[in-house]
Amino acid sequence: MNHKEVAQAIIQSVGGAENINNAWHCMTRLRFNLKDETLVDYQALEKIPKVLGTKYQSDQLQIVIGTDVDDYFQPLAKELGLDGTTENQTKEQKGLVSLFMDTVSGVFGPLVPAIAGAGMIKGLMAGLAALNIISNQTDSYLVIDMLASGVFTFLPFFVAASAARIFQTNQYLAVAIAAALQFPTMTNAVAAGEVSRFLLFGVIPVPVFNYAGTVIPIIFAVLALSYIHRWVDKLLPQVLRTVFTPTISLFITGLLTLTVIGPISIGLGNLLADGVAGLFAISPILAGIVVGAIRPIAIFTGLHHAMTPIALQNFANQGYDMLMPMMFMANMAITGATAAIYTKVKTKEEKSVVLSSAVSGLLGITEPALFGILSKYKKAFLAATIGSAVASAFISFFGVRIYGYILSSIFSLPAYIGQYFVFAVLGIVIALVLSFVLAYLLVPAEADEESEFTNELDLHAVAQGEYIPLEDVPDEVFSTKMMGEGFAIEPVNGKIYAPVAGVITTIFPSKHALGIKTDSGVEVLVHMGIDTVALNGQGFDVLVKVGDKVTSQTQIAKMDLSFIRTQGKETMVIVLVTNMDRVAEIKAEKVLDGQHQPGDMLERAILN
Repeated sequence: MNHKEVAQAIIQSVGGAENINNAWHCMTRLRFNLKDETLVDYQALEKIPKVLGTKYQSDQLQIVIGTDVDDYFQPLAKELGLDGTTENQTKEQKGLVSLFMDTVSGVFGPLVPAIAGAGMIKGLMAGLAALNIISNQTDSYLVIDMLASGVFTFLPFFVAASAARIFQTNQYLAVAIAAALQFPTMTNAVAAGEVSRFLLFGVIPVPVFNYAGTVIPIIFAVLALSYIHRWVDKLLPQVLRTVFTPTISLFITGLLTLTVIGPISIGLGNLLADGVAGLFAISPILAGIVVGAIRPIAIFTGLHHAMTPIALQNFANQGYDMLMPMMFMANMAITGATAAIYTKVKTKEEKSVVLSSAVSGLLGITEPALFGILSKYKKAFLAATIGSAVASAFISFFGVRIYGYILSSIFSLPAYIGQYFVFAVLGIVIALVLSFVLAYLLVPAEADEESEFTNELDLHAVAQGEYIPLEDVPDEVFSTKMMGEGFAIEPVNGKIYAPVAGVITTIFPSKHALGIKTDSGVEVLVHMGIDTVALNGQGFDVLVKVGDKVTSQTQIAKMDLSFIRTQGKETMVIVLVTNMDRVAEIKAEKVLDGQHQPGDMLERAILN
């Protein structure tokens, strides 16, 4: 049976669609709120090939499917006319910076190939032009530059499509808003410099800005679109939605973006520029430290464009600029930190992406490194920030300056030839070496904690606490091992660690469970508490995201044990190998009495 057939069989066995008030899912189970539980045909459910078990608890019918439960929920949701999301889905309560970087990373991940390819071409062409090997006035240069610059000039279009996928809204409406920001009426007004604003309805100002290459305005615009589109769709009758939902959504979101979201985002950039100018007035060295420190995050957020007018004005007023050399140092620091990640990743595909991103950064295009690499390795991002600040302070101390606007790449060195050339070279060395060393020391290697024997996998304690055999867990789904084999730990504190080395593959929105996949393909489920999906995320704080590499030394979550217990829920943490077809047997290897520490090896899986 395929996914759709299984979903249809389940619906029929629970009494039909008319017996279902609502349906959602947790990490491993389909959950139903039913009108009449007596209509459920449990024997029929048990005969469905993918159903591992059933139970009725807390006025919910729970059907155990496994960690691929979402593959079956999606067709089931379509059959029931649901929106395809879980009822209890909530945003993780992360810090603002972490949440923002995770969002931007998710938006830019699919764009990395286009950015990396265009960046490589752009950096190489600019470098050859700087060395006077080619002229940037020839038709050939102009044609190739179109290939390289298109992605960056029209970056809002790419970001809009990707952000729409992240925020689960209409991609074409998102692109339409990006198109409005870069429509010729706006770009021509910017180029002419004669109009500072348009008046909407004669009273509402629409500021004129250059949105080319920006990131933040369109991300926030698409986020707003996701809410507005859903709101409008719910308000309108079904017969009107096809035509009027996109019409009203585009109109409201577009005007909101042009009048509020876009100007505020650009205003953030202008504040940054004013602050930098003030720092230079106080002390070039202080400016070097601050500009160097904020440059990586400014590039990441797209606010770095605000520094360009300052540099151009410096060229016009005094014939030189000290800001662009700091941009150069930041690019080199980003490159150094990215290069360090090459030593940490394992697969050829990952190494290839890291290498191309580092080379692109060396050529002056850092977006592939920032969005594709450093956003995933925040300690490496910190290393790049420190390297940039130190190198920028160094060159500022010696007054390094540049006499013409040029891309900040390694090929830009000829522009520094003169009395400051040596200090510029030393600054590059400091930026590259310091950021590389710091990232190398701060970012843990993607360790393989599987046994030296390729057919064995050690399962480690996930918390300080007492080992509990799986058959003693007070939930028959776990105790009968219908989901897989493993063990449980009753934690004495809320720090939860990974039981194996691998990649985080799944984090359930209610944050009570997550999945890890090892290099050998073994899938391990960490389930925190029993029936804690009902807490809707309260009492849990997940410290990792999907795609993160972890080891048994990596803390992956925190549990508020007191709160969870006050809600009447068990706090034991269950560790399961869910794809038992990969495992011949699991056996205890250590003395299991008493307290254990995180990382203690408790059981060993013998692989097929």
